[in-house]
Amino acid sequence: MQQYFAVDKKNNELILNKIDENHIKNVMRFKPKDEVLVVYNNTMYNCEFTDNLLITKIKNIIKEKNENRKITAYIPILQEEKMSFIIEKGTEMGITDFIPVQFLRCKYKLKSEAEDKKITRWSRIAKEAAEQSRQIQIPTIHKVETVDTIEPLNGVNILCSLDKNNVKTIKQVLNTNNVCGTINMLFGPEGGITEEEENKLVEKGFIKTNLGSMVLRTETVIIYLMSIINYLS
Repeated sequence: MQQYFAVDKKNNELILNKIDENHIKNVMRFKPKDEVLVVYNNTMYNCEFTDNLLITKIKNIIKEKNENRKITAYIPILQEEKMSFIIEKGTEMGITDFIPVQFLRCKYKLKSEAEDKKITRWSRIAKEAAEQSRQIQIPTIHKVETVDTIEPLNGVNILCSLDKNNVKTIKQVLNTNNVCGTINMLFGPEGGITEEEENKLVEKGFIKTNLGSMVLRTETVIIYLMSIINYLS
């Protein structure tokens, strides 16, 4: 069943976003009385379309958000295709927040005048991925950070490192007791994070973590980590 996110709730009706109108009418070809899943305020409802296809009538509640898990992914600025892939797959697997980071070794530099446009595009990708995977929350795409502007964090802070010394294994960092709380994962671009950047991040509370003997592509890391987190939770 198709899912959409509502922008407002009035009595027993949920109002859909105007930007979904073309998809509703011309792609899915919905008619009045057709059923649809609609999410509003972290609650998923089973609804049916009214004569106005941007207004749905609530039939019953499907599920509500009942967990406090918050997973933030600090992702390097990459070429557009890889950024889209990371945001799409990360959303499908349960990431709640994405923070793009301009690392020193990022091949692509995001100009400040283009940042808002990129965030709008990435937010749309996250919305569509959340609908496809039946998430009840659209991930937030935050403003671009640098290592210097990242604030110290609470929770489990994973710094994916290629260093062979003074690092913990992913098994030592994640367990069934901490995967349902706050997790912050950070990984660098191709070529990794510089030693200076790693030292700054460790000072901010990140744990240097080795993902094993494999050297993963940047866009593979988020799938690898989220598979472990979802298995343990």
